[in-house]
Amino acid sequence: MSSFQKQIRANCRRLADSPRTMETIYNIIFTHGDKVMTVDASLVGASSRKTYRQAREEIERAARGIALHTKGETGKFIGLYGENKPQWMILFWAILKSGNTPYLINLRQPADFTADALKSLGATVTVCVENAPDFGTQTISYQTLMTGDAPIVHAPFADGFALSTSGTTLSKKICVYTGKNVAAQILNVMGMMKENPAIVKDRKGQIRHLTFLPLYHIFGLEAVFLWYSFFGSTFVFPPDMNPEHLLRTVRDHEITHIFAVPLLWAAVEKSVRKEASKDPKTQKKLETGLKISRTLQGIFPKLGQKIARILFRDVQAKLFGDSLIFCISGGSPIKPSTLELLNGVGYHLCNGYGMSEIGITSVDLSKNIKDRLLATVGRPFSSVAYRIDCDGRLLVKGDSLCGKMTVDGLDCPMGEWFNTGDLMTRNEKGQYRISGRASDLVFGDEGENLNPDLAEQVFSLTQAVNFTVTGDKDNEKLILVVQIPNGLTKEQKALLLQEIADGTGKLPPAYQIKEIYFTFDPILSPREIKVSRARLRRQITEGTVRLFDSLGDSEPSERPADESPLKAELRGIFAEILEIPPEDVTDTGHFMNDLGGSSLDYFTLLGKIDEEYGVTLEFEMEQFSYCLNDFARIIGEKRP
Repeated sequence: MSSFQKQIRANCRRLADSPRTMETIYNIIFTHGDKVMTVDASLVGASSRKTYRQAREEIERAARGIALHTKGETGKFIGLYGENKPQWMILFWAILKSGNTPYLINLRQPADFTADALKSLGATVTVCVENAPDFGTQTISYQTLMTGDAPIVHAPFADGFALSTSGTTLSKKICVYTGKNVAAQILNVMGMMKENPAIVKDRKGQIRHLTFLPLYHIFGLEAVFLWYSFFGSTFVFPPDMNPEHLLRTVRDHEITHIFAVPLLWAAVEKSVRKEASKDPKTQKKLETGLKISRTLQGIFPKLGQKIARILFRDVQAKLFGDSLIFCISGGSPIKPSTLELLNGVGYHLCNGYGMSEIGITSVDLSKNIKDRLLATVGRPFSSVAYRIDCDGRLLVKGDSLCGKMTVDGLDCPMGEWFNTGDLMTRNEKGQYRISGRASDLVFGDEGENLNPDLAEQVFSLTQAVNFTVTGDKDNEKLILVVQIPNGLTKEQKALLLQEIADGTGKLPPAYQIKEIYFTFDPILSPREIKVSRARLRRQITEGTVRLFDSLGDSEPSERPADESPLKAELRGIFAEILEIPPEDVTDTGHFMNDLGGSSLDYFTLLGKIDEEYGVTLEFEMEQFSYCLNDFARIIGEKRP
């Protein structure tokens, strides 16, 4: 056992013997002293690093600033707004130390949702990393809090935090956690270490975490920030979300752990397969190597992974390098092919499970690749219990669930067992696997329950922006809804139709797709990480998602008229990043919803604009709609 793991066990024993409050968790975390807590990869030299001791000093100063600006008011909710930055972590603890409870503002949710949430919580103050929209509260920046001297805070340390659900349902939920809930979550690591020590395995005496997940999401907050700061880890903040910059940050800073949503892993898989597809020999070599790797890892897990790293040394050098020890995907289902590729090239990638209402409750800790490729979410942690009801839905109870929840502004008792709404199956090893959402079930011709996720998994539509299998307006038959980009060529349309035919040919009779529709309208909100079928059905009924049943009905591409040099340059940048002809980049087409870009493509675009024009644009700017016309307007206004 390493000294790092011994320290984790000692900290867990100390927490178990304590009152298990946010204050005791805070005091244990900041015993790490001169260990480096954060690294800001956008900076260089000593200014880029902050030790746990330095962070604690900043927290105490920020807490004094909060007390000064709120006139010592305690027992209130205070909004916390900001993208991932070391300052976010400082402000989280500073709010608690000031005697108040942080409400973690989800930047992907509309401003009016946040304003309503703050009002319902009685919050009158929002602190922010840099700046924040007007939520109808007093707004105080990190810089303001750190300016000037304020008296020492003697307020009682607050004992919890609140956050909102991620927005894939139609209800507005706010979940409130206490120190007891967080302590139960942290103490799960004792059992996890026994099952698979790699989850807290260090490299050169350090665990270095890529701080990629938003800290205001339950996954980023609990599984990254609270867990790993308790362990004395180092959090590395990438300079931006440009894919190349992310990969370079991982390699340059020797990142050991990455937890992310499937979007990141799918983007990596896409890049590897796309590069290999350029040459038939390279593609065959990749597939042969993956098969050999999976076979060896299935027989000799440790040796097989070492051989995989040798076989795919060149691939790893272009991706995350060789420092990665443990990776988790969570937040939505991950494609089996993504798990196969990432594990096949030698990275330990597994599947996890959690929700805003219940925290993080399980992760697949299998050491053998055969088990990881089953895409289970593992067994429940020691702080919770799982039960599958008669309808196949997962029920969860335990100490790490949120202590209180409000739905649409009304208190909602949690009850002994929380119904997740997720359909689960359990194998002979006690591992659980998500098979879909109960609310998405479709009632078939003969009264059987049809799970659209099972049908959706057979499709691989490379020419689509997004797609989903869902129920029709009466929820009586399965339909396929495909969002396509504007300007598909004849060849691309033919390929898309062939891919649809290939998928439908794999479906059993009961799961046959009854109707196929196409749309140019977005079916995945930029604030979502998976398509909400309930929201989509509502939008189809309302007409905000317009469907047509033939690719021949596609709209013509807009042709640029006489345009400025700036706009012409931007059109070329769009085309380069999206890998489409410049003439397919329409003036009003949404970068993601119409032109087919991903969130990572979008971050690449922002990085390129910063590089070319010296204009820094925030991902969450709500005053433009992600189209060429608006980018040209704003850059014209902002560039030096």
